[in-house]
Amino acid sequence: MSSERNALLDKTYPELQAFCQSLGLVFEVVDMRWGLQDAIAVDHMTTELCLQEIEACRKVSVGPSFIALLGNRYGHRPIPRVLPGKQFEVLLSKLPQDQVGLLHQWFRKDNNAVPPVYVLQPITTLVISWRYTEARLLQLLRTAAVQAEKDGDITVEQKHQFFKSVAEHEIEEGLRIPDGDESEPSAIIFVRELPHLRKKDGPKRLAQYMDVTADGLLDTEAQELLSGLKSRLFAASPGLLNLHSVELCKGAIEPSCKEHAQYLESLCEQLVSQTKRKGEEDRGWLLQELSHHMALSAGKCSGVFRGREGLLGKICLAMWEHTNTRHTPLVVHGPPGVGKTTLLCKLAQEMRGLLDPRAVVVLRLLGTSAESSDLGRVLQSVCFQICSVFSLSPPTPITAHTSEDLVRFFHGLLAEVSERGDTLLLILDSLDQLPSATQGQNLHWLPKDIPPNVHLVVSTADTGSPVLANLRRTVEVPGNFFEVEPLSCDQGRVIMNAYMREAQRSLTPEQCEVVLCSFQLSGNPLHLKLLLDMARRWASYTPVTDLALSSSAQEVMSQLLQALEERHGKQLVGAALGYIVSARGSLSEAELRDILSLDDNVLAEVYQYWLPPNHSLIRLPPLLWVRLRHDLGELLVEGQANGVTVLNFHHKLLTETVRERYQRSEQQADRHRVLAEYFLGSWSQGRFKAVLLPPLTTTLDADRKVPPQPLWFAEGVANVKKLQELPYHLLHAGLWEELRQEVIGSSEWLYCKTLTCGVASVIEDLTLCTKLMDCPETQLIRDTFILLKPTLDFLDGQMDPPLFYTEVLARLHSFAEMYPSLIGRLCCQCHDWLSCCPDPILVPKCTFLQPPGGALKMTLAGFQKGVTALDICPERGILLAGSEDGKVIAWDLNDLEVIQTLVGHTGEVRVIDSGAHCLSLAADGSLRKWSLLSGRQLYCTQEAVSINSLPSTTHIHVSEERALVFTHSGGQLARQHKQIWDQANIDPLCFLQVWSMTTGNLLDCFLGMDAPVTTLALYEGTVISASSSAYYLKLWHLPSPNNPQQRPNCCIPAGCPQVALTKDGDTVYYVRNVGQKEVITWNCHTGSSTDTMAVSAEVCCLELAQNKKLLFCGLTTGTVLIYPLAFPKETLCIPPPETLPTVRCMAIGGQEKHMAVAYEDSVCLFEITARDSFPSVDGPSARFALSLLHSPVSSMALLPDCRLLYGTACGESASTATLDGHRSRVNCVTTSNWGTHALVGSEDAVQRLWGLTPLVLDHTMEYKGFLFEGVLCAAFSESDKHVFTGSQDRTIKVWDVASGSLLFVQYVYAPVTKMLTYRNGFVAISQLGYVIKEGFRCPDGVCPEYNPLRNVNAHYRVTSRQKSADSPQGLNSLALNQLCTLLIIKHSVKCRNLCSHMFIT
Repeated sequence: MSSERNALLDKTYPELQAFCQSLGLVFEVVDMRWGLQDAIAVDHMTTELCLQEIEACRKVSVGPSFIALLGNRYGHRPIPRVLPGKQFEVLLSKLPQDQVGLLHQWFRKDNNAVPPVYVLQPITTLVISWRYTEARLLQLLRTAAVQAEKDGDITVEQKHQFFKSVAEHEIEEGLRIPDGDESEPSAIIFVRELPHLRKKDGPKRLAQYMDVTADGLLDTEAQELLSGLKSRLFAASPGLLNLHSVELCKGAIEPSCKEHAQYLESLCEQLVSQTKRKGEEDRGWLLQELSHHMALSAGKCSGVFRGREGLLGKICLAMWEHTNTRHTPLVVHGPPGVGKTTLLCKLAQEMRGLLDPRAVVVLRLLGTSAESSDLGRVLQSVCFQICSVFSLSPPTPITAHTSEDLVRFFHGLLAEVSERGDTLLLILDSLDQLPSATQGQNLHWLPKDIPPNVHLVVSTADTGSPVLANLRRTVEVPGNFFEVEPLSCDQGRVIMNAYMREAQRSLTPEQCEVVLCSFQLSGNPLHLKLLLDMARRWASYTPVTDLALSSSAQEVMSQLLQALEERHGKQLVGAALGYIVSARGSLSEAELRDILSLDDNVLAEVYQYWLPPNHSLIRLPPLLWVRLRHDLGELLVEGQANGVTVLNFHHKLLTETVRERYQRSEQQADRHRVLAEYFLGSWSQGRFKAVLLPPLTTTLDADRKVPPQPLWFAEGVANVKKLQELPYHLLHAGLWEELRQEVIGSSEWLYCKTLTCGVASVIEDLTLCTKLMDCPETQLIRDTFILLKPTLDFLDGQMDPPLFYTEVLARLHSFAEMYPSLIGRLCCQCHDWLSCCPDPILVPKCTFLQPPGGALKMTLAGFQKGVTALDICPERGILLAGSEDGKVIAWDLNDLEVIQTLVGHTGEVRVIDSGAHCLSLAADGSLRKWSLLSGRQLYCTQEAVSINSLPSTTHIHVSEERALVFTHSGGQLARQHKQIWDQANIDPLCFLQVWSMTTGNLLDCFLGMDAPVTTLALYEGTVISASSSAYYLKLWHLPSPNNPQQRPNCCIPAGCPQVALTKDGDTVYYVRNVGQKEVITWNCHTGSSTDTMAVSAEVCCLELAQNKKLLFCGLTTGTVLIYPLAFPKETLCIPPPETLPTVRCMAIGGQEKHMAVAYEDSVCLFEITARDSFPSVDGPSARFALSLLHSPVSSMALLPDCRLLYGTACGESASTATLDGHRSRVNCVTTSNWGTHALVGSEDAVQRLWGLTPLVLDHTMEYKGFLFEGVLCAAFSESDKHVFTGSQDRTIKVWDVASGSLLFVQYVYAPVTKMLTYRNGFVAISQLGYVIKEGFRCPDGVCPEYNPLRNVNAHYRVTSRQKSADSPQGLNSLALNQLCTLLIIKHSVKCRNLCSHMFIT
């Protein structure tokens, strides 16, 4: 049925592949007939392998597991390979003596089977014509079976075994329902009839479509058996059948024939629809993982467990003794293969009878599945299982995906189980199988102080990893270590006998001695297991001289691999096993078959004697892999990864053996290249790949029929395997350019992997790239994701795409020109995505977030409140931090991993005894000593300091020489870290400065602490900063005096009190922090200052006339200095009033014809003119006096018609009309570009949008966030349709002027203090000194489901006036020549409820 097969391959399978991928499933077809010349095999195993494969498909498939295409041929009827001894002897008795010789020649009795059987010998045993011999043997067996059935010696079914075809065997197995399963068979059967096919059509056509005998005649017996099979199918399973009746065209099924094309189309459609209908939901990942470990454990404990009873008893006794006390973990160790895993599986099976019948056992055989090979996933699965069993609250998503929080939850969970009085046994086998790259082998995550009723047993190999050494260092009880020693020869004999009894096999005495002689050289249980796996295949007639066994487990594995190569081909065996060890994770069988089909060397070996059936389609015949998989036996085990069954090696020793044998450097690179091409999808979707096969002299271009590998299978369904595997293989194959294009420089890849696998996995990939390839751009991108990690971890998978692309672009933009091929391309992709976003969006035009390559090294989190104390142990590289939330956390500064979390105190901390212990002072006055190795509290001294002392006033001093501890509270204890050349300055404005002690020069300024720095520590080249107002610590690279840190060009010193900037953001004018008597001109393109303007007094406000290029500086003396920027050496001056009041603020009109200056006691209006092309300021043309009780003006705006709007900090004024006010200081008064609206914002996070023509309140917008809500600045868009606001909560918001609706919120990590309209967006500056340039895009219609707060924990409310046809009456004024609107805020001592009013004078 080649036409049907080809139609399914071309049409149906790709559609089902895409359908399954969209559901996160794998579609796999195992066609055991495809690609081989015939079904004959040397060892007669084909039928057994087919039936085993059908059973395997039934176990793993969530949809149909069996599809049959049944035509007019009954098919090959093979000789049974194995016959029961008694049955064979009965058959012999039914034949004449002169005819039994041939049967004796081909069937040999195997007495090692229990009971004995007769085995059909391989074809190669006797070199003759097998087809003739097979026909003769079948004739004899069938004749004997018919007679035996007549005599009542065998049943009808037993007789039918000698007449049955492979197809009938397969259909019976496919329709078989396992015991206890009441569901229908998961099978689909197509029956094709050729009604007009006649005997007279000739032997050639008959042989193609019907069964024929050796002489070319119709095989009537086979046709009768086929008719009987179809009748039984029609009677038993009519709902599974799909019937088709077809007439041949020119003696064949021709797709070009209309009728046949319709038939093939109907066949494909039926298979697709029925497959989709039979699909079902897969089980959850946790259930799959538990099932995997339970199945492995059951296999380890089934039947054979001998020789370890004494050691098992010792472990059980230790557990029983520790039941009611705190204790350390129990450690089982020994050389590889000594039986540690089997011992722990047996312990899990036996422990309930020892401890408590209700006890819960949590078992993880680490390294046997993808989930158990990653520390984070192991802890997640353990926590979820324990919480589910004991009905406890599971970890939140944020906790589950943050490693430090997850470890703390895990430790706390064990304590909670103990407090409930429940009993728990946690077994973690093979800690050495955890990857060292993820700090799993450092064991900082492993609890060292186990509470009562909880038992923790771990195991590790003696060699090959630092795990055992780390355990001996942290587990201080020698009696908790149990060594698994080699077995004796007598124990080996007992195990051998039990093993063979379990397998229903036996060995001859000579064979037993061969096994035991080899085993006693090592005493290793794994060695014995491998020997017995080989020995159970020996027949009693196998010559002892052929049984050469090696003396160690590794040598036996090499011997097994050698035998596999001889049987299956060196290329196939080496490639199959080599790809398994080359994969970063694990491969499924479907993936492995696809990958082998891309290996030209494998295909050349497979097709060296014949060509594939279809020259345009070349793949590995599935039966060849099934044979190899069968012969590998238990060396390969199945696991689970992302809900898919995958292949793993049984033991780490086999992995090492395969790597040594098949992974030479050139082979390794080739295999990584094939794997990379597979996950790139280079040869999918009909792309042909050339191959040279031995029978041909030219290359053959053919489709390999491998599935496509898109990044997304469907919306929300990512290609997880591609995300995990592709970077690894591109890197190790040396495909640098593909790596840069497809992974490092692809914004879509980085977003997809961050969202699907977490930002830590992206950092891991990029770190690996930086180690193996010299690429500074990759280092910058890696550092970008390190800076991103705290934000993305906090969002925990709820990351919005605009947030991701904005963060990347706003950090890397300044590097785009320097590295155009990679970072420039990445930034363009981010910009293009944001520009096409269907929702309102701000598009960055420059770098304004903390960029990579700077001083910031890492952010350490884990506290809930501010950090009050730091201490460093330089010898061991330990960082200790104490917090007001009652925790002390210890980090290893070498890998930045949490060592211990100590709960119950605040205050000063100290490390003593070279990092082995620490001291802490608690808020309750207690002094505590802790072990940093186990996390256990060693002692507690009450009232060591005054109770309820503030954390900042408690101190510890340790004299280790005299073993004395001094405590102090109520005052300050000076302490200073010094280096030869630098010192760090703690500044309340949230940044750090580093000065050289030799030159006095400022070396660097660390930006981004986001809170006042209160504590510093120094370790080698790293500065650690902390704040009592921040729940995190920041680590900074310390600059060298000869190589200071590079700072972004668009960044000025943080915390500048007064700033002005040009509308294009290219130039910034700011006042230095120290003294505030210098105005600096900063060029953002060059990243340097271009001019310094000295002033006579402290500058209290700066304003810039953009078009006339005048810089106005208001001084505390009342003077206003004016710098004509076009005339650098000239300075103008507005003298102060007679009272010398401080200049509070200034405002410049939109047309720059007037400016207003607010003093403490008045507001004056000045005219900006020019005389002989030189700027001039005349006035005051008007003056408005403020009463003594009037509060200082805090912000104001001047309209083109000289109307003035201003807000105050506190005070009152007489009025003729009162408008709605605010409840706190007004920080922002901004008018629109066309003078139609004004926005007034205050510290209480209320902002009001006023219409000015006529004067009316349009909208009141209230925004409540996490903290610091106050509005600081605002700017209208060029069209006045939108207004941008910068707030104290470190966000920029975009509001719609017409409706007052909030359109977009962007977190920028620092308050924005100044904002100007710029093109289709704005330019602004943050408190950290970053210039922000952004464009705003807003579609004509916003989607109703759009939520501007999807990335922000906040809420907002807009109150709008009701529109009416009647407009309010206009208002007249006499002051300042026009309407003067004063916004005044009261701060009354007598009235705590702050009120504000709008007055019109």
